[in-house]
Amino acid sequence: MRPSLAAALATAALLSPATGGAQSLGSRLVDRFHPAASVVTAVADHRVDASLGFERTAGPLFGVQLEAIPLEGTLIALRAVGGTLSARSPAADERDMGEIAAIGRMRLLRWLDARGAITTRTFSSPLARQRWTSVSLGPDLRMTMLDGRIEGTAGAQLLPIVHISRHSSPDLGVAASMGIRHVSHRYILALAYQLERFDFASVAGERRIEEHSMLVLRAGYRFGKASTPTPD
Repeated sequence: MRPSLAAALATAALLSPATGGAQSLGSRLVDRFHPAASVVTAVADHRVDASLGFERTAGPLFGVQLEAIPLEGTLIALRAVGGTLSARSPAADERDMGEIAAIGRMRLLRWLDARGAITTRTFSSPLARQRWTSVSLGPDLRMTMLDGRIEGTAGAQLLPIVHISRHSSPDLGVAASMGIRHVSHRYILALAYQLERFDFASVAGERRIEEHSMLVLRAGYRFGKASTPTPD
C-alpha cells in the first residue's frame, strides 16, 4: 500500500468516530429537548381611548415560533411576528408593528399551569416610533375534551412591569387569554386569543386606556422521539 493511500485511510478512520459522535450528540439533544418550529399567523387589534377621539388600528401579522422542553411539564418558547396595522377609525394612522415574546410555562397540577412572558412590541409610523416592553405572570386553567385529543386553556395575567418609550408607564396592566389545541406527539395546531388592557393615570381630568388583542393561529412540527404532549 502506498504511503499516501495509507495516510488517507488512517485520517478517514480517525474522523469517522468524531463525526458519528457529533451526530449522536445532536440526536441526543433533540431527543432530550424536543424542539419544535411553528408558522404563526395572527390578527392584531390596537385600541386607544384618550378622551380626544377613539383610535383603532388592526391588521394581519406573520412570523415563527421556536420552542423546547427543558424538563417534563415545562416549555420555553420564542415567538416573533410582524405586519402592518391599518387605520380603522378616523383619528388613527397606519403603523407597522413588530413583536418578540419569550414565553415560559410550568405544569403545577394536572389542570393548572403557571405562565410568564417577556414581550417587546414596537409601533412605527411616519410620525413616531414607540416601544413597549412588558413582563406578565399568571395562571392557566386546563381542560381536555374528546378523550384528551383536544385541550383548552383559560388564564389571567398581571403585567407588573410595563415600560413605554417616550411615555409614562400605566398604573395597571392586566390580560386575559384563552386557547384550544390539538394534542399530538408530533404536530402542533393551536388557536389562541389574548387581550391586554392598560390604564393610565388621569392628566388634566383626561383618562387614557389602551387595549391590545391578538388572535393567533399556529401550525408546526416537533422533532425528536415521540413523548407525552406538554404545555405549549
